[in-house]
Amino acid sequence: MRTRTINGFTLVELMIVVVIIGVLSVLAITGYRKYTYAARNAEAVQFLGGVRAAQLAYYQANGVFCGSNSDAVWPRDVPSMDSGKIRWNDPANPIPANNAWHDLAVESPGSVWFQYRMAAGRSGQDGGAAIRNSNRPWFWAQANGDFDSNGVLSTFEVTSEKPEIYRHNENE
Repeated sequence: MRTRTINGFTLVELMIVVVIIGVLSVLAITGYRKYTYAARNAEAVQFLGGVRAAQLAYYQANGVFCGSNSDAVWPRDVPSMDSGKIRWNDPANPIPANNAWHDLAVESPGSVWFQYRMAAGRSGQDGGAAIRNSNRPWFWAQANGDFDSNGVLSTFEVTSEKPEIYRHNENE
């Protein structure tokens, strides 16, 4: 009597392969998402570092920080996944001459993933929640982005009071 051998995979073996592929896919997508958030967040950290350096240089030259206690905003809209990056220096939509971003002359060479806000004040003027000691000249600058278009903003902030960059919801 001869026995016949059947070559092939059982259903259990195929299900194990499907589960392994699923787990690897989830890990890959999570890693890719973290990588893209880190790359976008690096824009805000670098840009705010440049703003801080420009504000300190402006203060050394003029005795005040650039801007007013009402915040200057640029670009006008918060970029999101739906809108994509927004061009910083769009000839069709230039920064207004009365905007502190124009006066400080800090700009992105291309498009940005964040909307930037900046305010400055003299001693005695209220600096809002970002400024703890308003008894001396101050400034704050903030970057806001909405990477997944859910309305929750990723926020980065730098102030005249501390060189560290405050981060909130950086993976949103």
